Amino acid sequence: MTNANVMSDSQESALMDEETYKVIEQQFGGTLPVPESINEELLAIPEEKVDTCNNNLHYAALESVGKLKRFKEEEEEEYYPAPELFSTMLSDEAFTGQLNFQCSLGTGGTGQDWLYSEKLDKVFIKMEKVLPMRFTWEPPMSGLYLRTTMVFMLEQYRSDPVRRCHNHMASTNPINLNMDPQRIKHVVHCVNHASSIYQERNEHLSILTPLCTPEAGSQYMPVSFKFLCKNSCPSGLNRRPTELVFTLEDHGGTVLGRRKLLVRVCSCPKRDKAKEEELSSMSSKRKLGNVVLPSSKKMLSSCDTHVYKVDLNIVGKENYLTVLKIAFDIMAGQAARTGQHEFYKPYMDEILRKMP
Repeated sequence: MTNANVMSDSQESALMDEETYKVIEQQFGGTLPVPESINEELLAIPEEKVDTCNNNLHYAALESVGKLKRFKEEEEEEYYPAPELFSTMLSDEAFTGQLNFQCSLGTGGTGQDWLYSEKLDKVFIKMEKVLPMRFTWEPPMSGLYLRTTMVFMLEQYRSDPVRRCHNHMASTNPINLNMDPQRIKHVVHCVNHASSIYQERNEHLSILTPLCTPEAGSQYMPVSFKFLCKNSCPSGLNRRPTELVFTLEDHGGTVLGRRKLLVRVCSCPKRDKAKEEELSSMSSKRKLGNVVLPSSKKMLSSCDTHVYKVDLNIVGKENYLTVLKIAFDIMAGQAARTGQHEFYKPYMDEILRKMP
């Protein structure tokens, strides 16, 4: 037997009173069209049934609105700053900010995998080996992000993107098997945070890692990195000195702090560390402070500062080292005569780093 008070599907779908419409309009914006037939259909239905259906639809509408709000809140919790915001990573200025952002090296630098030079404030590390880092900020609140970018240290190369060489990016390279295509170009990889996002804008690459508060009993957030290309690779880093730049960012991408660390990816950290420290000592001896100039001699205030790039093929290691030494001595002498040590120092340091 059919109940006379049971409504058809079409009647149930049309049941929505003015109050319910207003609730939906307030939550979603705009104005909803009211069907002209709604009043006619309501008149044909018993009043008590209409009230019951209206209440059900009213609560259903409110429940849908609540679900939408929760969905939007979840989306916002998973929001990451837009890639275009990391253009500030090219800045060379380090600062701790109001949150006292700090970074330090973890343990494990034995010389087999990586070594740290206090004299140079620089890390020497083998390719594919893990570099443990520790990050702190005060107070240790959550909702922040760490952006990691490798950049060229010298100013003339600062705007060039740092990426892996052609050989290390090749599909035949076993390291690249099953690797996410978005990560292929990156020299630096984060190895202990699967939630890290690899971003690219204008060919510049960075890694964005969500930060959480340190675990109970710990004062820092550990983040570890690997390097999948060497500084000596000709088509990638091309023997140019590099550094890691770390920025602490908030939910909207505002930079709250910046730290940096010189890094050289090489085959023998112990050997390269010893060489660079020795060359740095040689460079220090040539500073103006070790040169006595006659008081009557006036230093030149200016000279030819145009930078010329020379690309030569030198036969023989001794000849190659001799050319580099002569170039270094010429600029060291020019710096001593003119007093423009700050200008010449980056170029002299670059020559020192090219010495094998």
